[in-house]
Amino acid sequence: MLWLHFKTIFSFSFYKRLLFASRKQMIWFGAYLFLLSVLVFHFAVEHHIEENLPILLKNFPQVSFEKGELVSPQTPVSVTVPQTDFKILFDATREVPPTPSELTEKKILMLINGNKMYMPTSAGVKTQQIPAEASFTTTPEFLAKQQSTLEFSLSAVSFMASLMLLPFVMLFGFCMASAVGLIFKLINGFFIPRAAIFKWAFFMLGPLSALWFVRLWVYIPLFTLAQVILCIIYMQQIFNTLTEEK
Repeated sequence: MLWLHFKTIFSFSFYKRLLFASRKQMIWFGAYLFLLSVLVFHFAVEHHIEENLPILLKNFPQVSFEKGELVSPQTPVSVTVPQTDFKILFDATREVPPTPSELTEKKILMLINGNKMYMPTSAGVKTQQIPAEASFTTTPEFLAKQQSTLEFSLSAVSFMASLMLLPFVMLFGFCMASAVGLIFKLINGFFIPRAAIFKWAFFMLGPLSALWFVRLWVYIPLFTLAQVILCIIYMQQIFNTLTEEK
């Protein structure tokens, strides 16, 4: 599967042979890409946690919880997540739950108020209760003792999140490549079955996943646009191979 992945990235002519790939081969390739993506995502997150968690803890505000409720300070305080514009906000006096638009517009990754944590999701605002036994103050000494536990917890959460996120990432890439392929089919006027376009789009997850792997380590501005450009380049070259045959 690794060799197949390599060929989907570096050989445009190879896509003609992929038209004869069986359903079983496609299933194995999809499973391989998913597992590889989970592995790469895990190592990338581990790297970012090890690099940025100490910075986050160093700048963390001193807040106090008593019996699972935020009690101080009485004025809102926040900490920005390193290398991002997102922040964690603590507001002990707030009386109204946040709205999805407020969290998004103010780039709030998490809002802690009273005995609840609020986090933005695609379905709205997720609310989670703070355990009633939580009574502590986030002093530098306390945070230093909790660093290893936090690293493990963040790693575990990111791993579980990847299992739910990656199928959508792969589906998005497939839909994008399919749309570009259908547009090229319409423009060129080739009599190519839509099934062939969809099969090419599926195997283009090879180069799309490679681009996504790079994005996990290196910031790529306008990443979605970069994905579209990659799809256009690959589809153009695939169609060029068909033209050369004629």
